[in-house]
Amino acid sequence: MKKIMSAMLLAHSFSKISNFDNVIIDSYKGCHIKSNLQQYINNPILFKQHLIDLIETSKSNNNTAIWIDLQKDQLRLAPTLIEQGFKMHRVSENILQFSKWLPDCESRLPSQATHYVGVGGIVVKDNCVLLVQEKNGQRKGAWGTPGGLVDKKESITQAVLREVKEETNLDCKVEDVLYFREMHDARFGKTDLYFAFKLKCLDEQQIKICEQELMDYRWVPINQILDFMRKENQKPHVINFYKSVQERLVGDDCKYMNIEEREEMYYGQMKNYTIFKPRF
Repeated sequence: MKKIMSAMLLAHSFSKISNFDNVIIDSYKGCHIKSNLQQYINNPILFKQHLIDLIETSKSNNNTAIWIDLQKDQLRLAPTLIEQGFKMHRVSENILQFSKWLPDCESRLPSQATHYVGVGGIVVKDNCVLLVQEKNGQRKGAWGTPGGLVDKKESITQAVLREVKEETNLDCKVEDVLYFREMHDARFGKTDLYFAFKLKCLDEQQIKICEQELMDYRWVPINQILDFMRKENQKPHVINFYKSVQERLVGDDCKYMNIEEREEMYYGQMKNYTIFKPRF
């Protein structure tokens, strides 16, 4: 099992173990170069020498890895890192991160982020479900559930309430999670995780669809969802999804999950948790 060595700098220490003036050692004995790299932009030979010295020192100290982040204006240093065996690990809007595994064995460093998380809101009002018609993209004209991708540092319950509000102007309350799906090789070749929540509509009079994203909406009785989808010639996987939703919305006791959101201490930092507890 690969350890998440880049997740947090735990029990870290600051030390000068090479000519780099700021290197942080994390709890997995990984070295994070935090020096100002601008000084090397016009002197790549010096950067290469300091890098070689750090690699040798780190190996002798039994360190596990070296991590270094390049800003957009520091990318000319990338060929030197690649020459010294560093691999591109992840990229964000402003940073290209490199890593180098030091021990003489298979790397145990985690890969870059591998999943997207999406949410959908099954909005229920008076035994009807809200369906919306897409205006853009591959699903143009298709009927479905309001929703989208979870934003950075946003919980999945916060995300579904935000997406429904943005697309339909409805204020809702999360009541249950009805459906969970994992699909590989989705956008950008990543795995897609999708959560569908049952939402209670607090005031249907608020509804106003986002005209940039949606064409139309319908309140469809729960027992007529499948007939509606078939009539609209929806794809088989969409019909199967709403078959699962319909099954979970009917019956006297149809609540499947208790959902709790709370903060807990995690390695010295407060973290937000969303906890799903099955009802038996």
